[in-house]
Amino acid sequence: MLRLRLRSDLSIVVVCVALYVGSAVQVRTSGGQTALSYAAGAVAAPAVALANAAGIVWENYRLGTRNLEMTLEELGRLREEVGELRRTNQLLGAEVAELRQGSRLLAAYPSLTEHAVVARVLARDLLRTHSMRLDRGSADGIRLDAAVLAEGGLLGRVDRVFDHSAHVQLLTHPAAAAAAAIAGVQAEGLLMGGDKPRVTGLPPYTKVPPDTPVLSTGSEGIYPPGMLFGTAVEARTEGLFTVVPVLLAAHPTDVTVVLVLAPAGKGTS
Repeated sequence: MLRLRLRSDLSIVVVCVALYVGSAVQVRTSGGQTALSYAAGAVAAPAVALANAAGIVWENYRLGTRNLEMTLEELGRLREEVGELRRTNQLLGAEVAELRQGSRLLAAYPSLTEHAVVARVLARDLLRTHSMRLDRGSADGIRLDAAVLAEGGLLGRVDRVFDHSAHVQLLTHPAAAAAAAIAGVQAEGLLMGGDKPRVTGLPPYTKVPPDTPVLSTGSEGIYPPGMLFGTAVEARTEGLFTVVPVLLAAHPTDVTVVLVLAPAGKGTS
């Protein structure tokens, strides 16, 4: 039979602890709580407090995570709304700019508005085809060879017409040509298009001061007489003719609204 023997000093410690525990069980506090349970509670209090604090932190973390997710969702929605508002503002700004340009255009040529059609520029190809597309067509009274006028001056002519749109050949087109006169010069010349528009056909050594207006004569039956093409640069004589480079008055890149006129010399419908 196995017997356990304790050292005498350890036995004394065990007996003392047992007596203390027994006494603690017997002794009660004023609240009816035993000293042992009170001591156990005192020892466990920090652990309980720590556990409660950890629970509070965890709950706050969960609430914070949910709040963060809701905040991020709301932020994403607000960003979408701001983007939509920005696009709407840009569209409204473009429409306001078109209305202002249209108003200035009508005010600049009051005598032409009765038989003219106000059109908006839908697209432009200034480098390859030197053309524009308008949002008005034959259904709106636009006809082939109708002159197209911007606020600064003539832009070109309509070379193709559809029911609800029209194609414009700009004066910078290589095939563009128009009868032209230079203020103060009696002879009529021919405005040739291209990247460097010029008036040719004038007598040799014709004197043309720089910045002299170059106007339409209407001889070709397209452009009304007296309309501005641009201004002369510096004349030079080439062979039998004087050639005058022309700085066009209307810049297609800045144009959003135009007046489409009835072809010169033709009745209106």
